[in-house]
Amino acid sequence: MYQLLLVSATSAVFLIIFESLSAISVFCGGGIAAGNALLVARCARRDAQAPERSPQQSLAAIYICLVQRFVIIAVLFALVLGALQLDPLAVLAGFIVGQLVMIIFSTKQLTQQK
Repeated sequence: MYQLLLVSATSAVFLIIFESLSAISVFCGGGIAAGNALLVARCARRDAQAPERSPQQSLAAIYICLVQRFVIIAVLFALVLGALQLDPLAVLAGFIVGQLVMIIFSTKQLTQQK
C-alpha cells in the first residue's frame, strides 16, 4: 500500500515536471519493485514452511531465491527499457522509490523485534 502511494506521488511529480510517458515509466519501475517485494515474500513464506532444513539447505534456498530475483528483475528491466522504450530515469526512479519503501519497513520490523 505504501509502495503504491509513494510511487504514485513520484509519478505525479514526473507528470508535472516532464510528460505522461515519464509518469507511466515511474509506475513501471514501481511495478518491478513490487514484483521484487512479492518474490521476497514468497521466498520467506517458503522458508518458514520448511523448518526441518539443515543450514546448508537453508543457504542453498537463499541463494536460489536471490538468483531468481536477480534474473526476473533483469528481464523486467530489459523488457521495460528495451522493448517498451520507456524513460530510463523515470523507470529507475520508480524502482528506487519502491525499494526504499521495502527497506524502510524492513528496518522498522527489525528494530521492533529487538
